Amino acid sequence: MTFSIIIPAYNAAAFLPKCLDSILCQQYADYEVLCIDDGSTDDTPKLLQQYAERHPQLRILTQPNQGMSTARNRGIGEAQGEYILFVDSDDLLTDSALTTLASELNGEDIIGFNAKKLHEDTGEYSFHPTVREPESCDGWTYFCRHRLDPTDIHFVCIWQRAYRRQFMLDNNLRFADGILRAEDDLFTTEAMLAARSLKTINACLYIYRIRANSITTTVDRRRFDDSLRVQRMLADRFIPLQGVDKTIIYRVLASNYINLFSRKTKKLYGNIDREMRRWVDWKQFHTVCITSRHQRLYHLIHLHPVLFRLYELLTH
Repeated sequence: MTFSIIIPAYNAAAFLPKCLDSILCQQYADYEVLCIDDGSTDDTPKLLQQYAERHPQLRILTQPNQGMSTARNRGIGEAQGEYILFVDSDDLLTDSALTTLASELNGEDIIGFNAKKLHEDTGEYSFHPTVREPESCDGWTYFCRHRLDPTDIHFVCIWQRAYRRQFMLDNNLRFADGILRAEDDLFTTEAMLAARSLKTINACLYIYRIRANSITTTVDRRRFDDSLRVQRMLADRFIPLQGVDKTIIYRVLASNYINLFSRKTKKLYGNIDREMRRWVDWKQFHTVCITSRHQRLYHLIHLHPVLFRLYELLTH
């Protein structure tokens, strides 16, 4: 079993060494590491060169700064392993991650596993498993069964699964270029729809570092706009789709639409009701509101978002 580990890196010199060390110390030997330098302006290129001189498994790819999605796509195109793992440049693999995966895989399109959080400010770990019992099924069954589970680590995070490379190529699974946030949501949903076989194991193989200034913890309007783009892309893809159970994806989309007008969104980004009301496809919004609660909230928002926020205030 061979693995390709894809790491996008942009100005990652402060934490990339620990990431690389966690991978390059794996006892399992049949793997390659593709690190994509996404136009870094710090010491990332120099650091990568130093590691590549000592570790032939490491391949360095370079590109102008285009974002994580484009960097990951570059890695997918260059990968040669049977299975692909995605690792963020500030995260880690656990010591026996590849050995465990190699022993568990049997040709599945996707294999899922657990991850734990490393809190940078305290140095402490927290672990709340998302996989409690091993399962084997098709991807869409798994999506519908678990997408709405309350979990400490979001269902759509791509680094908590490994993907068979040929499966990805056959289904043209790529990340949306230029998307800085919510790219996982689009990719994971498409991957789950396409997967004929998925397996989960309750081993913890990944360490997710929580940093104060990471992409996922920084408020930025560009990333909010990207989330809107992903919402529209998911709606355009799944509303016309026939022959699959759309109950769960509709509930996800309805919740996403509703959250656009929430008190939390207003607090983060200011009053953008007028802009959101122009942006939202109200026909799509209405279509995905299949529960009585979502229908009720839809009508409040459609009348005026302020009514919805008053409802939030009164019911929480």
